[in-house]
Amino acid sequence: MSARPIPVELAYGGERAALLLPAGLTLHRPAEPPASVARDPLACVAQALDHPLDALPLAEAARGQERVTIVVPDPTRPSAARVYLLPVIARLARAGLTPRHIRVVIARGIHAAASRPEVEELVGPEVLEALGPVQSSPDLPEWNATIAKDEELGEVRVHRQVADAGLVILTGAITPHHLAGFGGGAKALVPGTAERDTVVAAHRLTLRTLVAPDGTIVPVEGRMAPNPFREALLRVARAFGRCWLLNVVLDAQGSIVGAAGGDVASAHAEAARLWQRLRAPGAPTPCDLVLAGAASPRADDLVQAHKALRAALAWARPGAPVVWLARAGKGPGHPEFLPWFESGRLDRHLAALRRTFHPYGLTAYALRRAAFEHPVHVVSEVSPDVTRGMGLLPFATPQAALDHALAHHDVRSVAVLENAGA
Repeated sequence: MSARPIPVELAYGGERAALLLPAGLTLHRPAEPPASVARDPLACVAQALDHPLDALPLAEAARGQERVTIVVPDPTRPSAARVYLLPVIARLARAGLTPRHIRVVIARGIHAAASRPEVEELVGPEVLEALGPVQSSPDLPEWNATIAKDEELGEVRVHRQVADAGLVILTGAITPHHLAGFGGGAKALVPGTAERDTVVAAHRLTLRTLVAPDGTIVPVEGRMAPNPFREALLRVARAFGRCWLLNVVLDAQGSIVGAAGGDVASAHAEAARLWQRLRAPGAPTPCDLVLAGAASPRADDLVQAHKALRAALAWARPGAPVVWLARAGKGPGHPEFLPWFESGRLDRHLAALRRTFHPYGLTAYALRRAAFEHPVHVVSEVSPDVTRGMGLLPFATPQAALDHALAHHDVRSVAVLENAGA
């Protein structure tokens, strides 16, 4: 009796894709994070708001303020904002603030603006109705104002509803980040609410850390090591001087299992420590083949789905194939992303990036570098002509991509990352 094929499932946007692996392969999956006691999400948030690090409790910090602005991540970042916003607003009410004193700004950096249904899902119908959140405006100078002049970033401009607030509450979930080491922290201010020139100036600093002299990409996710990008963002937040931070830690289902509040640097460092204790997976096992799924919202365009590919590469032996499920129902991403794939050889691409930096040029370089070092089999709603031009190997179905990888490579071990973007 022959051994049966091995069924696996991967995230594919908002759906699940079923694949069959041949019998006899050794499968590796990310180890489950350390077990933790289930906690009440609201209790976690309350503890952070009322017992902060190196700052006054939020209600005290807000007392007497004429304008308070709450900054929340855009829908491309899982955040549980609709859960933590209500206790934040309750503390502001306790400080005597009414809705006319409180504003909510959605930090979208240079991402596409969110739709009204996406905003409602992000903040909840109560906050949408009562406070009318606005989105940051990277390309409308009249909606931005200067908050600092930095030695490396130059004139730092952010949304006016942030710039003119007496207190700015930066919020979001702590997650590994391919540029900053960890998301959250001062990143919510800049690049989150910043004008485009400021966003580009900040991201230019990532070249120092992310790209080695030989052009290879240096992984920084999940590390609090020295990082010029993160350090510049913190420097700006300190110069602005009006920030109070709330960062939460989410479990695999998106529920809050930890939180830290207070000073931007102290609370961010504590949230990162909480993430490492509660959520950090075990070390990757290099394999002969990597299967990488990506779920919405981090699979809605190729720019966002690229983060799943970066995570997958940590599990790949040198030259090993990757099957990358990047649905990208909204297309490749920003219009300034695709032109970078016409910049010639990798060395010319990197030289152009160093001359005229753009964040999407760096993402394009990292994607091209991945495809140069590994056969990347992609399944996507983006046209095969487009993905082929990126150096990828396009396939119509996940199984077709898997079968091709198995047929052309000696595969004995397989890493299965159901949602690599997480």
